[in-house]
Amino acid sequence: MSETANRSRENPIVWLYRVIQGALIGGGAILPGVSGGVLAVVFGIYRPMMAFLSHPVATFRAQYRLFIPVILGVGLGFWGFAKLVDWMFSGSSPIPLALFVGLILGTVPLLYKAAQKPQAGSALTQAEKKNNLLALIIGFIALLAFLILVSGGQGQDLDPTLPLSFLSGIIWGFSLVVPGLSSSSILLFIGIYTKIMAAVKDLDLSVVLPLLLGIALVAFLLARFIDRLFDRHYGVASNAVVGLVVASTLAIVIIPPPEYRLTTVTEGIICALVAAAGFVGAHYLGKWGEKIKPND
Repeated sequence: MSETANRSRENPIVWLYRVIQGALIGGGAILPGVSGGVLAVVFGIYRPMMAFLSHPVATFRAQYRLFIPVILGVGLGFWGFAKLVDWMFSGSSPIPLALFVGLILGTVPLLYKAAQKPQAGSALTQAEKKNNLLALIIGFIALLAFLILVSGGQGQDLDPTLPLSFLSGIIWGFSLVVPGLSSSSILLFIGIYTKIMAAVKDLDLSVVLPLLLGIALVAFLLARFIDRLFDRHYGVASNAVVGLVVASTLAIVIIPPPEYRLTTVTEGIICALVAAAGFVGAHYLGKWGEKIKPND
């Protein structure tokens, strides 16, 4: 590597840029409707991140100039966006929830379109199309049935105990390593999302530590498997993610958390308009993101 290249990698502007990228990835893991994994793909960090999670010591030694600012940014983004979410959900209005539902649904058309792209460049065969559709349906039915079963048919409002904080971290870990999956929407439905965000904002270690442990457990144990799964069975894996995203969103709509249920017709109309705005915003943001070339 040339001396000029070495200097460019140590440039403070490049370092700050990587911190910002990491903050956006951390925020993507926090915000319902946004996927930290997708943002990592957009920024060209996903593959190095998977390599780091699969072989942390060797990869970190080789690319520490990349990982130090990105990891710092992820932590700052996770904490900073937690403060934003806690502020938005500080009341009992269903409007923030409607916004996030719109944001989640706005990503679905682009996720579905991307999931139908042939991996080898040639057109999909009928068998591949059938397998993709089957994966989407199974992912949708399995998660929706699981969520309804767990909730007992009613939205919940749970406190972040140590086991639930650890479980939340496990769920959140998938949002980092599975591009397109927003685990926050699942936590919203379970009814623990807002209290987890409040604890992260306040840096409550009794919640934050088991949360981070759960995230790390999934990230380090499953990164290699998930990366290989998407490499070898992209269509099936991607369509299954689409099914999971739609199921988790539908679950929020049909069985919302108790404190965010509609009480008046006017409130319902406002929520519908806000959800529509979120849908349009997420859709066009995604189309803009498609035009950005990753930074290797």
